Amino acid sequence: MRGALALGVLTALAGVGLAASSGLLISRAALRPEVFLSLLLLVTTVRALGLGRAALRYAERLAGHAAALAGGERVRLRLFDTLARFGRDLLAYERGGDLLARSGADVDARQFFTLRVSLPLGAFLGVLVALGGWLAWLDLGLALLALLPLLGAALVVLHGRDRAALLTREDACLTREHAARLLDALSASGDGGGSHHGPELARLTARLERVALDAGRLAWRVTLAREMGFAVAVSGVLWRGAALVQAGYLNGALLAAVVLGVAAAFDAAGPLAAVPLAHAADVAARERTAALEALTPGVVGPPMPRAVPPGPLSFEVRGVTVRRHGRTVLDDVLLRLRAGESLGVSGPSGGGKTTLIRLLTRDLDPDAGRVTLNGADLRDLDLAALRARISLHEQDAPLLDGTLRENLRLGDHHATDHRLRGLLDDLGLTHLDLDTWVGEGGTRLSGGERARVSLARALLGPGDLLLLDEPTAHLDAATEARVLRVIGRERAGRALLIVTHRAAPLALTGRHLTLRGGHLHGAASVPERTAV
Repeated sequence: MRGALALGVLTALAGVGLAASSGLLISRAALRPEVFLSLLLLVTTVRALGLGRAALRYAERLAGHAAALAGGERVRLRLFDTLARFGRDLLAYERGGDLLARSGADVDARQFFTLRVSLPLGAFLGVLVALGGWLAWLDLGLALLALLPLLGAALVVLHGRDRAALLTREDACLTREHAARLLDALSASGDGGGSHHGPELARLTARLERVALDAGRLAWRVTLAREMGFAVAVSGVLWRGAALVQAGYLNGALLAAVVLGVAAAFDAAGPLAAVPLAHAADVAARERTAALEALTPGVVGPPMPRAVPPGPLSFEVRGVTVRRHGRTVLDDVLLRLRAGESLGVSGPSGGGKTTLIRLLTRDLDPDAGRVTLNGADLRDLDLAALRARISLHEQDAPLLDGTLRENLRLGDHHATDHRLRGLLDDLGLTHLDLDTWVGEGGTRLSGGERARVSLARALLGPGDLLLLDEPTAHLDAATEARVLRVIGRERAGRALLIVTHRAAPLALTGRHLTLRGGHLHGAASVPERTAV
């Protein structure tokens, strides 16, 4: 940003110089000099400053915005890295819509801080120093009468920073609360409960209106201070300049240059009106970012991760206990899944089946016990390498807002259209085109279509362990049988764990365990305790 800052200062100085030289040219021309060529230097100066100011302004905007956008890219990457640490647990700390809206505003506030704060302040200080030096060379009193009102107006503007910070924080808090309440009202409107949120929405709207009015009054006071400073400075310069002209210490034509130069200097103070709010927004954005970075995810990678042990995958769950919100979800669970084996787990809703899957993918760490891969504790392994060995189909089947092809290639980046088309046809999705836009979260697809697309993505994955959570949910019996045939074919010798409420998927498994009351039940679970 140093180049942009230098260009901003030169642009502001060119504006002041253009006004001063224009005043001097007009005054000298009005005196009808005998030799017109004596004005040639002034004419050339005015032309050069006029064209130069436009060119400098363009270069300053180009350089400033390029630097700001590059800085914004770094801020976004850091934000994505921060959010990626939380995985799916992020929404336990933040509401998705709140986080999306606030993060976008915070990135804008931080990336444009230099354009809205540093550049205006730099340009103003450059003008203040240059104009003050020139006027002090002409007359110290003239310099004081011009600079003191200019500096006073700037200080009044900057003095509103604390008040602007309070208004910015209050506005952000109220906007977030209003948006959350509005979403709740819209969600409840289908059941006729939306009117319940009406009084609270009206109260929040009134408070937002009050904050907006306070911000408007602050801007009005800043503008008034700047205009009063302008009036005082111009009046003082005219008064002092007239006395100097009368005493013969100052040329009359030069007085016009001084007055117009001082007037133009207040143009450089104009952008300062936006500085307090921009500075407050940047401070608030940095505070929120720091608070987000200070949060500790439920699962963190080891400081010195180990590589995944070589050989076929063999998972063991050893005496694992998981407690969530004061309730024991899994209690002293023991389980072994060797390479190439298939296991089915069933049980009532809320019994801990999905929690068991999350332990294997290390989206969750046990409160007691260990989960190992080839004898190594998952907490010691590199997270990315571990998850690369697992292909997962989740019950809620999350899809990204893109095409069907893009979602499927998250499982295999190199899959050909022929491979994708064939798999979709086998799963009964012949009516969907690869260029079909699935919508946010897959909202343009039915529940059964979303589940089968997510299943296809998992089957395309190269993982040695295939984890399927309710793979045939939302499907009729005929489609379920068709999907199970595809799973059996695409499994291709990989270890398989199916979590399901339905009986049909269990036909693919060699063992079947029931998870109830936090414990695994089944004939196959007894020898595994001995093996452990």
